[in-house]
Amino acid sequence: MPNILILGATGYIGSALSQSLLRSGNHLVYGHARTLEKAKALQRDEITPILAPSLTSPSLISAIATHRIDIVVDVAGADKETFDLLNLVKKVGAERLENAQREGVLVPKLGFIYCSGTWVHGSSHLPVNDLMPVGTASAPLPPAELVAWRTGLEKEVLNARDMLDVAIVRPALVYGRSSAIWTSLFSPLLQAARGQGEGNSASSAAVKIQVDDDSRPGLVHVDDVASGFHCAIDKLSMIAGTGVYPVFDLQTSQEDMRGILRAAARELGWKGGVELVGAGEDLFARAMCTTGNCSSGRAKIILGWTPRREGFVQGMGVFVRAWESARG
Repeated sequence: MPNILILGATGYIGSALSQSLLRSGNHLVYGHARTLEKAKALQRDEITPILAPSLTSPSLISAIATHRIDIVVDVAGADKETFDLLNLVKKVGAERLENAQREGVLVPKLGFIYCSGTWVHGSSHLPVNDLMPVGTASAPLPPAELVAWRTGLEKEVLNARDMLDVAIVRPALVYGRSSAIWTSLFSPLLQAARGQGEGNSASSAAVKIQVDDDSRPGLVHVDDVASGFHCAIDKLSMIAGTGVYPVFDLQTSQEDMRGILRAAARELGWKGGVELVGAGEDLFARAMCTTGNCSSGRAKIILGWTPRREGFVQGMGVFVRAWESARG
């Protein structure tokens, strides 16, 4: 039964992944917690907490050896901190191999799986896949500016294969459950619907949303993201050292942003118009407008990934209710 350490275990993707692993009965799951309150929350969910104030805390790094962690999964979404974390994990992995060599025994490498995202492909109406380079002169398109730093980190992860068994998993734009990333787009619609119900004189005006009119984002439900990482964990030792390029895009659909927001407006009770005014210079808004036409064929063939939650607009009534409830 492999020991899995999840960084970002209390977060959006980390919570879903932890529960997926626990339900399988095939893993011992550890989770990083920055506060005592979050550590207790992990314990309530049957996850063994490792309390440390940051991803680079000595107590967290030493816990990898103390708890004999087999695979570290980084879904924390950090930036600079992740570069430093990777260097520390590489040292732990190198020490593990050096100790085994001195003792004359064969041991598996420490595993490291990094959560990137399909925005590193940039915005493309043409098909792209996870074998294409990103962040280089030969890449088809530049990455979304908000996540351009991720391409350098991906390179560092792939270059660590001498010391670690590595994989990179790239979810598309995630929805489902709390759908927190959608708040900047859904909140104006909810506020307008509530004002409309209160007889607001401005309720007939169109709600302006900072989105590009021609945006068609690639999408994936958070449950399918969790199952994708679960598959990567289970197959990591099988693909390591085989020549398989260990980068996998996860996308289940591509849907029109205008249709998404119209469906959300309808389900939230907004009866007025929705005007897409463009992302402008806001980096987050521009990233949300990234058109994604990615293929997940390799994740299905190599990892055995079988997504089951397809169709954002189709289930919008359930999804906006979940989002609204998560806001408290």
